[in-house]
Amino acid sequence: MNLNTQIENALLDSNIVKIMNKASKRFKNQLDKDTIKTCQLNALWKTFVNHDPAKGAKFTTYLYNGVFIECMKEIKFYQKSLRNNGKLHDNIPENKNQYLIIDMLDELNDEEKEIFMDRLSNMTIAEMSAKYSKNRESTRRKMHSVLKKVANKFS
Repeated sequence: MNLNTQIENALLDSNIVKIMNKASKRFKNQLDKDTIKTCQLNALWKTFVNHDPAKGAKFTTYLYNGVFIECMKEIKFYQKSLRNNGKLHDNIPENKNQYLIIDMLDELNDEEKEIFMDRLSNMTIAEMSAKYSKNRESTRRKMHSVLKKVANKFS
């Protein structure tokens, strides 16, 4: 019998459904019904894959503990996202202008990025021309063209 058939038969067994519901009962105020159902199905699948009767644990005990653990994982995952203001990663920009800046920087070549970053750090044209070993007018023109590219993105 394949795994899908075993899971379908288990979901039709009222005793197994009762055990899964009992294990997830205490989480009904913290998790929505869909999330609890997902936790139950994940635990049932993991039980069929990992349960070894030779180790002495009953299938239903293993399933009960599995549902409990899956629900706890989901709560910890939810709490982590709340600590990060609903974001799971810290590198997600706060607003759409930050996306524009990232896109704009991707379109600039390395020299243009360097000039742009130097300008943002308040370097003067004279300092920039000394850094790049170019004359002042060439540096000013290059900086002007980079700033024009950036300005076109925001208009």
